[in-house]
Amino acid sequence: MTIINTTVPLGLIKNIDDYSRIINEILKHDVSFNILKFSTTSEGINLLLDVPEEKIKTITESLTKNNILVNKKGRVIVDKNLCINCGSCISLCPTDALHFKEDLQLEFSEDKCIGCLLCIDSCPRFAIQESR
Repeated sequence: MTIINTTVPLGLIKNIDDYSRIINEILKHDVSFNILKFSTTSEGINLLLDVPEEKIKTITESLTKNNILVNKKGRVIVDKNLCINCGSCISLCPTDALHFKEDLQLEFSEDKCIGCLLCIDSCPRFAIQESR
């Protein structure tokens, strides 16, 4: 499975038929996927989707065709000045990209990060942000 970060622009969904059109476009390719996260921002609706690796191109093309922005990997930045090394983010990280070093300081390994962005909401100090 591969995680993709998508944004549905605010003006794209005006009524329930717009949702159906987008979902049916994906489902016609016989693809099962998981929605890991659903959130709203001033830019639109963000969906974090977990899709089969072999269907990533098909899903990306279907979403892009419907004017949905697709970013295969979100990236995070950890602000060491705000971080209090509480470990809240570690419990949600599926790849051990966020972990404690031997001195109990938080360490972020960008090469292990799959861009799921689950850690962002877990931080009580907002020390983890999505990079732009």
